[in-house]
Amino acid sequence: MLTRADNELMCRVGPGTHMGELLREYWIPALHSTDIPDRDSVPQRIRLLTENLIAFRDTSGRVGIVANACPHRGASMFFGRSEEDGLRCVYHGWKFDVEGTCVDMPNEPAESNFKHKIHLTAYTVNEQNGIIWVYMGKRETPPPMPEQGFALVDERHRGALKYQRDCNFVQALEGDIDTAHLGFLHVTFAGRPQAADRVAQLLTFTRDKAPALRVVETPIGVMYGARRNYSETEYHWRVSQFLMPFYTSIPGFGGRQSAKIWVPLDDEHTMVWETNWSMGEELSPERQKGWEGRIPPSGFKPDSTDWLGRARFWADETNDFYIDRERQRNENFTGFEESNPIQDGGIQVTMGKIFDRTKEHLGTTDATIVQVRKKLIQTAKAHHEQGIVPPGVDEPAAYRLHGAEFTLDREADWTEHSKDLVRAMS
Repeated sequence: MLTRADNELMCRVGPGTHMGELLREYWIPALHSTDIPDRDSVPQRIRLLTENLIAFRDTSGRVGIVANACPHRGASMFFGRSEEDGLRCVYHGWKFDVEGTCVDMPNEPAESNFKHKIHLTAYTVNEQNGIIWVYMGKRETPPPMPEQGFALVDERHRGALKYQRDCNFVQALEGDIDTAHLGFLHVTFAGRPQAADRVAQLLTFTRDKAPALRVVETPIGVMYGARRNYSETEYHWRVSQFLMPFYTSIPGFGGRQSAKIWVPLDDEHTMVWETNWSMGEELSPERQKGWEGRIPPSGFKPDSTDWLGRARFWADETNDFYIDRERQRNENFTGFEESNPIQDGGIQVTMGKIFDRTKEHLGTTDATIVQVRKKLIQTAKAHHEQGIVPPGVDEPAAYRLHGAEFTLDREADWTEHSKDLVRAMS
């Protein structure tokens, strides 16, 4: 368990908090490029790390992510006019470019230099691989972009999906590095056809429900091998990664790799970005969208213009995640729809927005979670108290790690065997 103080430190992400300042040192995915596809398109409300922000694409095609409140008298820039390479507040006509520079102040005398003293908070943006990334930290020159496997291939070989989860980002992230739940939460008794390698995976998880964990630190995170009995002479190893500050990668299947980015919108809401890629054959259109087997039959709610109005599933707390007790008896373990994001998310949300970790009782299969929490808390404290640059910020190639899965003779060294398997490219 954690102390109450450490739990608060780990989960609070607003400006000035330990974890909030740590996260701001890294690039953060904010939107799909297709969310604001057109020049001079309608501004969009977004929330990141508790901050209410406005995203827009200007006349030249550049993306701006700026503060919601106009620095004049606080009117919302969401209602602004996107025109001639800037966003103009409709209250008094002050106009700002994507860098937050005031380029026009029509309600002041022509000879006034007041506009040169005014700046709208604006964050550095990098549009790459169909995703709009934002840097919210203090560096004048932002760090390099992380070289996740997704970023190393062309659009025919990658896909991305995002969906929102109504709980704290660490609470959501912990589900992806918890291998023990695979023998329970996602078990299917009957139902949708499964690929042969997926069937083999599920059989392994259900045959050995108490994996032995081997947890090791990496230069920018934590890697673990979950060892399950496979035969009298072999173990099955499932190797997964946590990469600072909010990346995870579990083994993919069907010839693709995958990773997730757990982005805090605020303390109690997380945008989950799933990226997937193949170093070989092209992905199908569904996999390029990242949708195949991930979106539940009930689908997404229509997007709205409120701060948390994007990428929300219909299945949520208000309808008990569409649990079907007949399905729970006969088809799958949870009774939820046959979708891992719904099964994971539904259970995580039942823990509350921010779980009180002073009340938990951890077991041996929680060893990775313990180590990841320690990494986050110690790194946040070192950054806040000593100004130490967090791991990974200036090491883009370190993000080429991903999950892997294999069987191995019982006497063999799993870390040695996995060295090449977990690296996207040398």
